[in-house]
Amino acid sequence: MKWLAKQQNFLIVLVAIDLLALVLRLPHLTGRSLWYDEASSWQTARFDLRDFITSVRLNVHLPLYYILLKAWMAVCGESVAAIRGFSVTLGVLTVHVTALFGRELYLASAVAKTWSPDDQSLEHNARAFGLVTAALLAVSAYQVYASIEARMYALGTVAAVSSAWLLLRALRRWDERRLWWAYGAACLVLIYSHHYALFTIAAQFMFLGIYFVVLLIRKRRDELKSLVLPACAVAAVLAAVYLPGAVILRTQVGRVRQDYWIQSLTWDTVESTFANFVVPGIDDEYVPNGIWVASLVLTSATFVLLGERRGDVFVVASAGLPMVFAALASLLTPIWVPRYFRFVQPFVVATVALAAWRLPRGRALVLGVVFATLLGANYFFWRSLDLGNGGGMRQAMNQILAKRRNDEMIVSLDLVQYFPAKYYAGRTAKVRLLDPRPNPFWGGHLVRPADQTTRDEIVKELARGVWIIGDHDTPAVPPRLPSSAVITDSWEFHFYHPLHHTITVRRYEDQHAASSRAEQR
Repeated sequence: MKWLAKQQNFLIVLVAIDLLALVLRLPHLTGRSLWYDEASSWQTARFDLRDFITSVRLNVHLPLYYILLKAWMAVCGESVAAIRGFSVTLGVLTVHVTALFGRELYLASAVAKTWSPDDQSLEHNARAFGLVTAALLAVSAYQVYASIEARMYALGTVAAVSSAWLLLRALRRWDERRLWWAYGAACLVLIYSHHYALFTIAAQFMFLGIYFVVLLIRKRRDELKSLVLPACAVAAVLAAVYLPGAVILRTQVGRVRQDYWIQSLTWDTVESTFANFVVPGIDDEYVPNGIWVASLVLTSATFVLLGERRGDVFVVASAGLPMVFAALASLLTPIWVPRYFRFVQPFVVATVALAAWRLPRGRALVLGVVFATLLGANYFFWRSLDLGNGGGMRQAMNQILAKRRNDEMIVSLDLVQYFPAKYYAGRTAKVRLLDPRPNPFWGGHLVRPADQTTRDEIVKELARGVWIIGDHDTPAVPPRLPSSAVITDSWEFHFYHPLHHTITVRRYEDQHAASSRAEQR
């Protein structure tokens, strides 16, 4: 590891890892159709201030991601590459920061034993461990999935890893107060990225409380005094700044309890979460046995905790406590969803890496197997999406726009299909929504009067022709059309996501009205 003595060499390797992360996140960037959640992100970011506030108030997510996406779109545009490029950038940044976190974790863990600025071999090993941890996260399909969709998960993950890195650094360099304010800024981004971030921050401050007690018992009072005051100041500022978020949380929790799609927590859900840490996807055919993954993680965590140093306890707490908190909260309101633990998985990966690093022999072999497994999981992840056999709304709208003539009306019968269709119609055509009672949890907060149409308006347009978009549960059959309306074109399109598994498209035309119109001409 002596070649890592130069900071330049460390950065060269880290940039290579960043490039690897980028390469794994670029496939199908534009060819893969936007699905409902991504289209809702685009729509929210396009709103003016008034509609934006209304949308956030009725949504079940926090506003920071949409604000940043709006700024990003103002600079980079609204193409699929631009919208998803924001998440890809954040995903690569997560990998980069993970290397810094891994280095700091090594110095705070039992494998480092002691640390001094003059111990160059220790610094070399710390840098090597940081690079290994970053490489594992770079090839993790679970994090790849978070980075390729226009959602807030990549933002929350980079904030979670950044806060962890800054906290460990502040504890090691306890006389530098500015690190605490940097840590507070990372926490602020984290808590306004996603409600699940509260679990990560709660785990960090619970760890701090335990650490301060240990310092008190060991009579390290100077260090304790230097740490307690800035920690309390950061906590107070975070609590004050989070007040608007707490109001949003209270409102949204009440609405989620009334009617939402998350199922009650079961052992199968927990097992599925651990399986998704390796191979995320829609198709269970490619998902590994979650029990084996959970066993590896728990064994690694137990082994790491034997070190008893702050880094050992911190990384296990960051990996495990948010899951415990989510399970306890699910006893009151079901909130456990596998993809929400994207903020936790980097610490799970770091725990396994740290356990392997402490092995007396065979370290390289174990880490190599873990790396190969995570890298190979990308094949199964992309295969589970079956993109070759499903073009989704992108393909459907391309077909409609190619066949459409004379400004024929396009109508969606389902708002889940409506927003992707609206995005792909762009400025070429206007898509309308026929949904008299929008479900607020499936886009009702995004619908405005200008988006909607009525049965009477559809009937008026039948002489020219009307394109109707539906899905498997709501086929493209508009209600109460005249008996003279006939189907002139009909297609089905498919996509990997269950919400868009079957997209039906039909063109209706009132032949009698069309004939009368032709005679008048």
